Amino acid sequence: MISAEEFAAHREGFQAFVATVHRFAGLLFVLTFLGYGAAVWAWFQGASWTALIVATLSYLFFRQFRRLSVNLAHLRYASRPEHQAMLNLLDRALEQDKPHVVLSQLESMVHDARRRAAQGQSEEPPEG
Repeated sequence: MISAEEFAAHREGFQAFVATVHRFAGLLFVLTFLGYGAAVWAWFQGASWTALIVATLSYLFFRQFRRLSVNLAHLRYASRPEHQAMLNLLDRALEQDKPHVVLSQLESMVHDARRRAAQGQSEEPPEG
């Protein structure tokens, strides 16, 4: 897991990364339901096997959309040398846990950082 100190050191990068993951996840979510729509259309056209295959592929794609969105965001930031330390922390966390666990932790940290900034408090990580 990523510690509060590590997050604080790369807060802006993690915030941008989480936002990028959400954009990719939204896009993939829309693509998944377009696949379901195509399956329904094929079903009503009498191509039941095609509909079944498209729906199955859409479901399998949907099951992987979190991992895929994290990987796409990772690829987007991999070419930027200023984000290498952040990506190394992220890779270490992804080796320990699944992407949805790591992303949930990052989202929580980003939310807490934004709340503290809105309240005007120090952005120092809590001790303990």
